[in-house]
Amino acid sequence: MIGLYLPTSDIDVMILESGIKNPQTGLYALFRVLSQRGIAKKIQVIAKASVPIIKFVEKKSGAAFDISFDVDNGPKAAEFIKEAVLKWPQLRPLCLILKVFLQQRDLNESGG
Repeated sequence: MIGLYLPTSDIDVMILESGIKNPQTGLYALFRVLSQRGIAKKIQVIAKASVPIIKFVEKKSGAAFDISFDVDNGPKAAEFIKEAVLKWPQLRPLCLILKVFLQQRDLNESGG
């Protein structure tokens, strides 16, 4: 965790080393399970994005999730940002302001 989350932030999950040949296969399989079990709402597969993901909201908690398969650049990016914020503490409030700015204009969604 890098401390740049907002109350409206989603939870990003990466499933690594899944053994699935095609990430879209995993996304659609997860879509079917979430739909059949009724544990999620607003389920959306974004298969054509540079990083294919499934987005959904867990019904009981209302927590929003983005899940990807076998894309390992997320942890590398998070580590880079964590180090940058430690090196330049003024970067943290700037990032938070930028996140709110983008969110207010509906420009904060991946695949868009």
